[in-house]
Amino acid sequence: MRLSANFSLNEMLVSQVAERAGGEMLQQQTNPEREIIDGLQYLAQTTLQPLRTLLRTAITVSSGYRCPLLNTHIGGSASSQHMQGEAADLSISSELLHRPSRERIRDIVAEKVRLETGREVAPHANANFYLFATACFYLDELDVDQVIHEYGGDGAPAWVHISSSRGARNRREILIKRKGEGYGKLALPQALMLGCRTD
Repeated sequence: MRLSANFSLNEMLVSQVAERAGGEMLQQQTNPEREIIDGLQYLAQTTLQPLRTLLRTAITVSSGYRCPLLNTHIGGSASSQHMQGEAADLSISSELLHRPSRERIRDIVAEKVRLETGREVAPHANANFYLFATACFYLDELDVDQVIHEYGGDGAPAWVHISSSRGARNRREILIKRKGEGYGKLALPQALMLGCRTD
């Protein structure tokens, strides 16, 4: 089942942990309730697909829906939006940084960062930073509940967590999660400065 032009239900459900565990966990993970599917479709159509279209680059879902058994098994939060079909952990292809055909897109994001911070994007900023920055710029338009710069280094997130909810939540929060630390809230300039030159 396609949730949007570039996102499928299957990629939102796949879990190596559930596959290895099998049994009841795999059964729950691969057979979500209709309400979960509706939430995933809303997330894909309202938030993920517009990001994919804006950046014209493939986005990979590393974690979408998590059934309660899977979420407990991996130590996820009891209130995780992954369990509601409202969140996904994403990485964007490094083609965004290296393909000449993506240069115009990179320049647009970098210019928006410069206008907001007065600084240039740093050489260490990875493709996921461009995804993170774009989601930050369009929190309202994409109905983003939370966007989180997760692990990796500053300006080079290992992945980007994005959640969206059908009217239940509209926190419009930007956060960072570093290894060994809790979640920290960021204002837009602070978030963008993570990937900027400091010299």
